[in-house]
Amino acid sequence: MFGPRRTSERPKRSLLGTFLWVLLLVCVARFVLLECTAHGPSARSAANEPGRAASSSEPDRAREPRSSIERHLALGVPVDKDPSDDRLLDERSFVVSYSPTKREPNWVGWRLDRSYLGRLKRRNDFRPDPLLPNELYHVSERDYAHSGYDRGHMCPSADREDSPEDNSSTFVFTNMEPQLHELNAGPWERLEIYERELASRPGAVLYIVAGGIFSSPPPTIGQGIAVPAANFKIIAVLREGESASDVNEHTQIVSVLMPNERGVGEHEWTEFVTSVDAIEQASGYDFLNAVPEPVARVIEARRAPL
Repeated sequence: MFGPRRTSERPKRSLLGTFLWVLLLVCVARFVLLECTAHGPSARSAANEPGRAASSSEPDRAREPRSSIERHLALGVPVDKDPSDDRLLDERSFVVSYSPTKREPNWVGWRLDRSYLGRLKRRNDFRPDPLLPNELYHVSERDYAHSGYDRGHMCPSADREDSPEDNSSTFVFTNMEPQLHELNAGPWERLEIYERELASRPGAVLYIVAGGIFSSPPPTIGQGIAVPAANFKIIAVLREGESASDVNEHTQIVSVLMPNERGVGEHEWTEFVTSVDAIEQASGYDFLNAVPEPVARVIEARRAPL
């Protein structure tokens, strides 16, 4: 009586079991696929994307603004009335406004804090800048040879001793202007030492812009490299985490304008302290233009008490 009934139920249980096994396999396969997608090449490439934090142990600088302009020119990009002679070059450790006409920088801007300071050996690998377009003249050692002028750094080598790469980057000729040795190794160098003393203070962040003032037409060396009549530097001293909106009437601003002429080496850099307004008038550039206007009017008009 019962034999036929048992025979008729066995296929039903077999089909049900097969269906359950297939369903389980589908779920497992889907889980594996999701895991592969999450940890596969696309995820790895995202983790390795430049500027993206890879782990919590990464240096703080990697988590700061990615743009060199945002990092080094936080107080504003200097501008003049004729932007046709301003080629912005992102050197990563500083930013250059390059003049194809003068064949040197209009200005160089950089951030300076303790993380950039160190004891690396100076690289001295002076070279043409590979970032310049091929159609522009590339200044080289030949242009300075026997000229009577030093290859004067705007962003100093010693301001970039955090890595061999950063130090080497300061030796491109787009970071140089012809300076008399007594300026380059005299008050200009002593001002560089002072800025590093400021930057070595805990929490200090400096925003610096340096460049040249030129007569019209300027004397030249080599293949038309203009010799500045004077060099300027503007140093704004902020605190870590502060931006242009935090600048106030008490923010320390050091502005210096040094003549590139005989006898300058007999003077201290402090004798050449001036105002931002005076440098703007001499250069034609507008500096600190990201600072709120009411504050800018005050700090640009005064000379820094030292």
